[in-house]
Amino acid sequence: MRVLPWLLALLSACGAPAPIPEPASSGGEASAPVAEVDATPAAPEGPLPDGVTPLSYALELRIDPRQDRFSGVVEIRARFEAPTERFWMHGALLSVGRAWVAPGPVDPSAATAVPATWTPSPREGLAEVVLDGPVGPGEATIHLEYDAPFDRQLKGIYRVDVGEDHYAFTQFEATSARYAFPGFDEPRFKTPFTVAITARSEDRVVANTLEIASTDAGEGFTRHAFAETLPLPTYLVALAVGPLDVVEGAPIPASAVRSTPLPFRGVAARGRGPELRYAMEHTAAIVASLEAYFGIAYPYDKLDIIAVPDFASGAMENAGAITFREQLLLLGASPPEEQIHAFTNVMAHELAHQWFGNLVTMPWWNDIWLNEAFATWMAFRTVEEVAPAHDADLGRVASVHGAMNADSLAAARRIRQPVESDHDIRNAFDAITYQKGMGVLAMFEAWLGEDTFRDGIRRYLAAHRFGTATGEDLLAALSAESGRDVATPFFTFLEQPGVPSLRASIACGEGGRVIEVVQSRTRPLGSTLDASGAWQIPVCVRYGDGRRAYEACTLLTGTSARIDVEGSACPTWVMPNASAAGYYRWSLGAAELRALIETGWRQLTPVERLSTASNVRAAFGAGTVGLADAAFALDRVAGDETRHVRIEAAPFYQWLIDEVLTGEARTQARDHVAALYGEAWEGLGWTARRRERSGSALLRRDLLGILVRIARAPAVRAEAAERGRSWLGMSDGILHPDALAPDLLSPALWAALHPSDGSADAAVFDRMIEALAGSSDALIRQRLLTVLSSVEDPALAARALALNEDPRLRVNEVMVPIFAQAETPEGRTRAFAWVTDRFDALAARLATTRAGYVPLAFGGFCSGEARAQLEAFFAPRIEALPGGPRNLAAALETITLCAARRAHHRSDAEAWAAGLTPAE
Repeated sequence: MRVLPWLLALLSACGAPAPIPEPASSGGEASAPVAEVDATPAAPEGPLPDGVTPLSYALELRIDPRQDRFSGVVEIRARFEAPTERFWMHGALLSVGRAWVAPGPVDPSAATAVPATWTPSPREGLAEVVLDGPVGPGEATIHLEYDAPFDRQLKGIYRVDVGEDHYAFTQFEATSARYAFPGFDEPRFKTPFTVAITARSEDRVVANTLEIASTDAGEGFTRHAFAETLPLPTYLVALAVGPLDVVEGAPIPASAVRSTPLPFRGVAARGRGPELRYAMEHTAAIVASLEAYFGIAYPYDKLDIIAVPDFASGAMENAGAITFREQLLLLGASPPEEQIHAFTNVMAHELAHQWFGNLVTMPWWNDIWLNEAFATWMAFRTVEEVAPAHDADLGRVASVHGAMNADSLAAARRIRQPVESDHDIRNAFDAITYQKGMGVLAMFEAWLGEDTFRDGIRRYLAAHRFGTATGEDLLAALSAESGRDVATPFFTFLEQPGVPSLRASIACGEGGRVIEVVQSRTRPLGSTLDASGAWQIPVCVRYGDGRRAYEACTLLTGTSARIDVEGSACPTWVMPNASAAGYYRWSLGAAELRALIETGWRQLTPVERLSTASNVRAAFGAGTVGLADAAFALDRVAGDETRHVRIEAAPFYQWLIDEVLTGEARTQARDHVAALYGEAWEGLGWTARRRERSGSALLRRDLLGILVRIARAPAVRAEAAERGRSWLGMSDGILHPDALAPDLLSPALWAALHPSDGSADAAVFDRMIEALAGSSDALIRQRLLTVLSSVEDPALAARALALNEDPRLRVNEVMVPIFAQAETPEGRTRAFAWVTDRFDALAARLATTRAGYVPLAFGGFCSGEARAQLEAFFAPRIEALPGGPRNLAAALETITLCAARRAHHRSDAEAWAAGLTPAE
């Protein structure tokens, strides 16, 4: 990448960068003096005050992951708007020594270099820079020398130990670059970065751009210099240092919009490089698809995909150096189908960010939906193109339905929520931003048309490339391209929380043949929400008259609308969300629901059948559909030929079994579930057949999970247990991967751990612990840990929960035992007791950015008593947990709704179960 001439001149004028200070000894303080905390100035609560704007960074780092600290020198070229003697910057846990600000392009040794003092704020992450005299107006260089501890909770520059090897990786989003270097850690500030890293000569070093020089730094160290980046916000800067395997891939070929091949590498911990093969063979097609859609070349000078052994998020879209959890990149020789799907979707998501989020960045976190909603939508669209067998359209609709559950709460936030605190930033990375935002984008794409929507996106990216832009900018581009007002209806979804609910009915008579729709706000049983709603909704309905199916559309701008229908007869059925494109819930009267199931079902597309199944469940939760009608519809759903549709019924039965029914009624319900799903399982069998249908491996997994864990079907459970024991090597202590199709591992291990007599197999539990400790495969570890942590025996469950404090668990594995235990009512009680007893130790072990999610583990409670206990414990602690207050409110509300739903449906559930027979 070209180094800008003015930057070369600047570096020459300022002299060579100061030597990087050696880090302080392990556990010690930096030798340079640090100003004592001055509590007098009021630290800003939101964005930094205006007045100082960074223009470029030159960052020198010395990183040895075998130590406890690293050190650096940062020089920031900045513009001062007025004479300034003190200003705010970001920096957390940094020991800053020598500091000065030099106005103009002068040698910093000159008298014009003004000494400065770094003054940390009581609010972690902020510091005030106090100058000995005024600087500005105009450009100046801010020079800071510092050292800092490697983080051990997966943020900033953090250290990971794998056996005897030591690594440093980064995670800067959302506000963790400040743990790595002093700076202006906000997305509105996009500047070039020039980075150099001095590391042990035997270590490999990766950064955002291509390495342009390496020089001997003495004492067994090498200095690695990297090309200047294109303008980036601080949160997209990245590096990796350690004994890495760096696999040179074939350059990604030139395309219609990119004239030169793209350098491409895979990076993993020592010895894991060969496992990158699948990921490296299937990434180029995703890049090509995205370049064709955007009409813009991949923006950066190379692409590295990096498998990180311990990583808090699933992946991170750092420009040119994308980091992933290992299980998303290290797929091995025969990866399970679900791992292939996960790789494809997440890779498409992170690559989409290289345009949407990286090339164009939101100026503040309230518009993070521009990044995440779009990348989520774009990922599903890309997967549809590059891997059509993955049924990405069904996956998208299922994800949107999941977001609707969270969006139906009174505690739900807006997609574009004002961000006024660190809590708000943390909460912005949730299902509302990702999945709801995706659903709203998909709805408006369907309304505008694919080509018009794409051209509007291209207009937006071209206008703001390498800069920042807001939601208003995107909607203006879509409006200009389509020639219609997109902003007004879109803002009704962007700026208010909640899910619209449409009640549809067929009306035929003297006034004509119409479908009437009335909107309100989705309100579950027990909710305190006002049911009134005011969305402008693109609505399309599917309907039929006994001979063929039709579609009709309107933009619903009021509380109701009448949609004229085609055909010579009154419709016999209606499905109120054609193509499942609309972000809204819908319901029908009992007779019209039965007509849809009995008459219209086969004329619906798979996504429409999935929408129907999900909305029946939602209407049951809202009390607008009774249990008998819901069960009638969902029994039909359970026999559908499409995997996503078929399994949509299972949570309905599981909730009844776990939370409502007891004794013989529970047994009858389990037998009913076994009958619903057993025939399909018998048709598939344990092993794949030649030329079987796409998705069969995942359907086989899902059916086995339902029969083993929900239905607890004895024969299937017994064989699953035997196969699980064989995989574990219970007789010889050696894992036997060939004993079981990889997608079936989790349900088979669960069956092995839980014999049919209701006991727990302690020997299997011990063997799973042993296998977990001996495995470096992140996917195998995840499956073993999740299953063994679901154990139902109280003594073994206590051992599983104690793993949260076991150093053999990676930081990103902490909390898995709690969430796994909390999947059942009894386990939830055990897990909550453990958390209340050990919370301080748990919080100290957790990734800092994840601590606020702990209350969500207990949102499955279903009684007022449990709700009161949860609130009493967390209320005094929640303010200290990032994002915690809103998550606690959501968990408490979910418990209230569950209790109301159970009370409302209990008598009907018992009557329904009493009418079942084991043969059904």
